Amino acid sequence: MSRRRALVLALAALALAGGCVNYPKVIDIGGIRLQPSNGRAVRDGAGALFYVDIQSVGMFGDVLVRVETQAARSAQLVNAAGAPLARLDVPGNAQVRLAPGGQRVVLSDLKRELKPGEVVIVTLIFEKSGAIGVISPVE
Repeated sequence: MSRRRALVLALAALALAGGCVNYPKVIDIGGIRLQPSNGRAVRDGAGALFYVDIQSVGMFGDVLVRVETQAARSAQLVNAAGAPLARLDVPGNAQVRLAPGGQRVVLSDLKRELKPGEVVIVTLIFEKSGAIGVISPVE
């Protein structure tokens, strides 16, 4: 009986010791945290321009690789000169602005006329974080 008792105690001690290990999660060490804000779609002729502030509050950055919306057949990320961008780096612990006169998204081939005051959802697709929707009023 004492040998059996010693074995049970040894197994219990091992089980308790195994539960003491801490495995940190990405969020515990800073991770990637993106918070888009101030999204808006501004009508521009037959299309629209989309602007947003992307706040990266995590330790690590991400890359914006694509933009989509149900309001337009085409959503193209462009630089200040209007040339297409394949990707946009969002560094960790920084803010990136898509703004007039700078980097922005051009919405073209609209599926319907956008009216001031209505709301459209523009989805930002990041390399690591995936899709993040931005609710954006139309101006």
